[in-house]
Amino acid sequence: MGIPDRTALRVENLSKMYKIYANPRDIIKEMIFQKPQHREFWALQDVSFEVTKGQVVGVVGRNGAGKSTLLKILACTLDKTSGVVEVNGRISAILELGTGFNPEYTGRENIFMGCTYQGMSRQEIDRKMDQIIEFSELQDVIDQKFRTYSSGMQARLTFSTAMSVDPDIFIIDEALAAGDALFQEKCYRRIREIAESGATVFFVTHALSTIYSLCDEAMLFSKGKLLLEDEPRVVGYAYEKLLADERNTAYRSNGNNNSLYTVGGSPDQSWEILLDGEKQPTSKAVLQSFVILNQDNVPVSILSHGETYSIRIMLYCFESINDMSVSFRIEQPSGVVVYGLSSTFCDTLISGQAGESITVEFSLPCWLQSGSYLIGGGIAEMLPLGEFKIVHILRDAQQFEVVAPNKFQGIVDLQSQLLSIHSETHELDSAED
Repeated sequence: MGIPDRTALRVENLSKMYKIYANPRDIIKEMIFQKPQHREFWALQDVSFEVTKGQVVGVVGRNGAGKSTLLKILACTLDKTSGVVEVNGRISAILELGTGFNPEYTGRENIFMGCTYQGMSRQEIDRKMDQIIEFSELQDVIDQKFRTYSSGMQARLTFSTAMSVDPDIFIIDEALAAGDALFQEKCYRRIREIAESGATVFFVTHALSTIYSLCDEAMLFSKGKLLLEDEPRVVGYAYEKLLADERNTAYRSNGNNNSLYTVGGSPDQSWEILLDGEKQPTSKAVLQSFVILNQDNVPVSILSHGETYSIRIMLYCFESINDMSVSFRIEQPSGVVVYGLSSTFCDTLISGQAGESITVEFSLPCWLQSGSYLIGGGIAEMLPLGEFKIVHILRDAQQFEVVAPNKFQGIVDLQSQLLSIHSETHELDSAED
């Protein structure tokens, strides 16, 4: 039937297997004796998804999750083992910085080679050459050999060349972290322009802030499998949970991963039902609620800009626990973190006894911009040598609104003031004939 016109990418049951040999000689043995001398490593297993045209999709996951393998298959630089991959349109890909660029060629020559590889004609390359060089900010060294460039300069040239194409699908692997802050912002703007033009952007990153600020949708990979495909905030939370679970090896070995992380939940979700119907806690302590109070100690959900409030956090200890750090975090609905604070940052650790309820309060001067926000937080047990173990995380515990005068730009009012205006008048000297 073919791929629908509205679809940019379709992947169905995609798998990629590598043969791992203990010794290079085993390859010859396998060919001669026709007996397996290798072990199988599945970089991808039965991955299926569909991306609509015009979407910006971010892929997150730990190293070795299969993200780069996926992008290489989509870009047709790596063969799949099984499954279906359908691509609807022209692809421009940045898989590794400097890939395909000859170190002995000049920057200008590499632009020509790179654009030719992307399918551009000589006339199109000539027309865009100055634009590419200007975007890269390498005018002064563009005729020097590529090997003489720093890694940051090589990143700029790679980006500039790839972004000069007008692709239907733009694939990027981990490259957004390269280059200085100003160049990164320029790349982000270009990516937004590409997406707004109707093209599709598909990229890998470890930075959740990039996922939140750029993406319409996100995917979480782990050990070669697609664990979750959802809106960026949901996927970001799941990724944080995955990292927290892996940090807490003791909980993971007991199979109690889910108890550590709750989205808009209740303390009941931190109990495990045993076979005999009894309940037992699966974490030492749990966050129960977050309440925002005004100066009259009344719970509120609408905050006024410039007023001071307090955040009351209720937690319950199932076991005795020493040296706890309790924290809160304010986020935008997209998942972008606005502000967070922990008792550790305030040089305070908290202890609790089994069966004890504890109330922790933080002040909250409200200097936020108008809009909706979400509040949540976590409990961590502090360990020697600066290590810590996550005890419980509660996301989206409460939503609140802020009403601000709209007399500043951005998310937070930093209370800047106009200090002075100074002007001088100078008489012009008469020009002599």
